[in-house]
Amino acid sequence: MLKVTTSWDDGDILDKRLSSLLSLYGIKGTFYIARNYQPRRLSDDEIRKLANEQEIGAHTLNHPDLRNLSQDEQWGEIKGSKQWLEELLGFEIKMFCYPKGLANDLTMFLTKKAGFWGARNVRSGFWVAPDDYFDISTTIQVYPFPFRKLGKRKYYWMKLLEPYQKRAPKFLNLGVSRLSMISWLSLAKATFDLALQNGEVFHLWGHSWEIDKYDMWDELEKLLKYISQRENCVYLTNSEILQKPCSQKTENKATEVNS
Repeated sequence: MLKVTTSWDDGDILDKRLSSLLSLYGIKGTFYIARNYQPRRLSDDEIRKLANEQEIGAHTLNHPDLRNLSQDEQWGEIKGSKQWLEELLGFEIKMFCYPKGLANDLTMFLTKKAGFWGARNVRSGFWVAPDDYFDISTTIQVYPFPFRKLGKRKYYWMKLLEPYQKRAPKFLNLGVSRLSMISWLSLAKATFDLALQNGEVFHLWGHSWEIDKYDMWDELEKLLKYISQRENCVYLTNSEILQKPCSQKTENKATEVNS
């Protein structure tokens, strides 16, 4: 049984549109929200409404590169974001996402210490179940492919093939054919098909504001329709793909940092 999960970062107001789209196809999402990052961040009331439909995760208070902060500063960002959302919503916040997916051993140790169940990075090209709950990778991001774009109809000609050059090797390693890489939607469908055969988790992620910036709503909806209502799939939030307790790898990292 393939576990299908999605996650979405930053907390932009377009998360409302994204949540409605997920609900339309019976797919669950975890929305990672930073308090002071997006200029169009969801209001507190909108976060409460979103929490009735989707899982809410923490994404720090100010979206810094946590690796550049002191231990006390990291703790304030990590624990502070959990406390903020729990006070706002009145229930436990289980999941955390590192800003830009960046973390070191200290960051992961503090995230576990803060009481989270697990934490996600932004690495793509994976479909195995996480064995370290504080270093969870993803399968594919909603992002222009194979060409780099500047907006809905503008291309970044100087770095036109950058998405293909950076991401194609990961998917080729999974067995996805080059012929499937003519578009993001084709790549995503082919990756999902192979995940059904060989994978454990299909994890789709992105940013609602980025989906809008690159005019990818139609492609995303076509993918959601394609992967929905499969008898051999179960549709879960990020925390639901985990099985407590956390892995021994994270315990070992915590011991090394604490010693």
